[in-house]
Amino acid sequence: MFGDFMKIKSNTVYVLLAVFIVITVFNSYMLFSLGTTQHTSTRKTVKLTGDPVQDAINTIIPTGAAEPYGSALGVSFDDPVAGLSVLANLHRQIPTDSLSAEEKQRYINIGTKISCEFCCSAPAVVDSSGRDLCGCAHAQSFMGLSKYLIQNNPEMSDEDILWELTRWKSLYYPRNMVEKAAAALENGLELTPEVLNDRDLLSKISSGNTADIGSLPQMVGGC
Repeated sequence: MFGDFMKIKSNTVYVLLAVFIVITVFNSYMLFSLGTTQHTSTRKTVKLTGDPVQDAINTIIPTGAAEPYGSALGVSFDDPVAGLSVLANLHRQIPTDSLSAEEKQRYINIGTKISCEFCCSAPAVVDSSGRDLCGCAHAQSFMGLSKYLIQNNPEMSDEDILWELTRWKSLYYPRNMVEKAAAALENGLELTPEVLNDRDLLSKISSGNTADIGSLPQMVGGC
């Protein structure tokens, strides 16, 4: 009987040990998942008013501090001309060949999805190899900020960085970007970075009256 008791006790220990291992592995997996998917987003939820132009402005035209990097770089959305110069200089300060293989792939993934189409004809700011496709200050600012955020804010996803570049793009080309965003809203589209950076968006959808946009400038900063 004593032997049976010890056998039962031994089996119970093995079961409890197995349960402990399963729980430990599960918890480790969850912590790993949280660590790899958590990121910082600068997107804000905007309550739509029904006025597509004003809703577009409220959504894509940023103001104030450009955090989480504004303080470190000394840039603010309230001074896009000064910000353009600082961000464009980053492209020269962080050579593309200084990026690690993983960083360069992220850089290409982001840079092939945005262009400065309102002043240049290049289809994107970089090609599939990471080479510059446009040398204007606007394009260089997109490339520079992208490299900076990849290296210094790795918690930000590629889409979050693309959104940040798109916010600066909206300051550089406010009239064009608001026109595009307003048309997207009128057609029931969400204002994602992919939608806002679709070069052919206005030819695919019906756009509203651009006169309603008001006196927003065509371009800010020299090309």
